[in-house]
Amino acid sequence: MVHSEFIRIEANHPHWTGILRLSTRDKSVEHEGVGNTGTYELTGGRLKVFWEKFSPDEFENVAGIYVHRELLGEIPNIESVVAFRLLDHVLLAKKVTVVIPNVNYEVTLRLNTSDIPTFTQLFVWAEYESPNLPPSADVIVDLGANIGLATIFFGLKYPTAKILAVEPDEKNFALMTENVRPLGGRVIPQHGAAWINDGVINLHLEDERGASLGAWGIQTSDRACESATKVKCWKVGSIIDLFDRAQVDILKIDIEGAEFEIFSNGINEWLPRIKLLIIETHDRFKPGSEAAVRNAVDTLFEELPRSGENLFFRRRIEFQQSAEAVDVGRAAL
Repeated sequence: MVHSEFIRIEANHPHWTGILRLSTRDKSVEHEGVGNTGTYELTGGRLKVFWEKFSPDEFENVAGIYVHRELLGEIPNIESVVAFRLLDHVLLAKKVTVVIPNVNYEVTLRLNTSDIPTFTQLFVWAEYESPNLPPSADVIVDLGANIGLATIFFGLKYPTAKILAVEPDEKNFALMTENVRPLGGRVIPQHGAAWINDGVINLHLEDERGASLGAWGIQTSDRACESATKVKCWKVGSIIDLFDRAQVDILKIDIEGAEFEIFSNGINEWLPRIKLLIIETHDRFKPGSEAAVRNAVDTLFEELPRSGENLFFRRRIEFQQSAEAVDVGRAAL
């Protein structure tokens, strides 16, 4: 909190947690409620405090909280965390809540799962943050929303957009619903899968050899299997119709190979309604998936530069007017 004469900041020290009050007039500092005083230097996100009665301390700004450098030196790599120590006890760790860099938004990730590399792709490597994205968007559909990280990215980038987030796996969907809750009613979570028809489809948690596919590799297909579970499915056109709009500004697809069937069947019902398509293809699961996508979009779309694992296709300008006219007609009804 900034006042005319001082700044109050939260600080974490190896021996205490509290508020430091920094004078904006004379560079003095006070540990609020404790009374220890001194002077300070604040450069960028680094704070150095020169106490009158104690040795100097250095802090670094981590998502708005100034953390002592000694504590930062003890931070484990999140990719290797399996347990924590509490006094003489070792406790198993399953989840962690983190703040997205440069954004005051918290998400929960499951440790030792695909949640960690997915978070890295979106919010560390910023694979979706591309010049291919439009300056504004009103309607976004996220097919294969997983735990909601892409939905959150789009929700923060386009603060007025309505987003439909579709995820078939029950555990992913539950965590996604929790993660997107701060975005409020702008996000509509939908438990189910995109497919070539409306109805029910098989959800595979294991491959044909019985090995777990993990939360990142769960697949849908019409192949029967003892380990498969049933989940609702909809055609892409049916999903878009939930918005009662003729077109979608951004359609993001990451559905672990089901793009092969979806882009090979009935594309004329929905593909002309898409302005920008962002898709990760999975030839490692279903050879020919990328070719199926490229064949489907060849006439209507132009390809934009790839970002990470994502392909970007934008509807050619000569095909935009017809869809926009339908939108105007629907609005008039």
